[in-house]
Amino acid sequence: MFFEFTREESPRVIDESRHASSLDERFENALRGAATAWRQAVDRRLRRLGVDRISWMTITAATQARSPLSQSALADALAVSRASMVHTIDRLAKNGLVKRELSAFDRRQKRIVVTDAGAQLYSLLKDEVAGVRRHMLAIVEPEKLVHLTDLLEKLQELLRPPSVS
Repeated sequence: MFFEFTREESPRVIDESRHASSLDERFENALRGAATAWRQAVDRRLRRLGVDRISWMTITAATQARSPLSQSALADALAVSRASMVHTIDRLAKNGLVKRELSAFDRRQKRIVVTDAGAQLYSLLKDEVAGVRRHMLAIVEPEKLVHLTDLLEKLQELLRPPSVS
């Protein structure tokens, strides 16, 4: 049960379920807003270097993958349409940052491999994005950051679709 004090200092009972719903919505809006602001801050930094976010994310995903990913696997990993991924990879390949290789297991699939130039760009951009991250997280105490990170990881796990075996 929550109480709200009015100007007359007489307490008024607040419906707890309504308050919880309001807090849920506030959390959702804050989470979405923080994610949007974070992406926009990274976008501004990358734009000055002539790179867009989808290119950065594609190079990052391809660089960090244990083995070369297909175009469709990259699209799924980045939650973008396959058509959009094809255009992004076309542009990155034209700029010499990635190349398409035939899969040894399925000749219909193309695997995306980061070139040496793409790896150099990745190293540069990784440092730029890390700078944005450090700037944004500088206001958060380390203990709170651990708590918030744990919370967000639990939410991701809860919201992840069940794996089909």
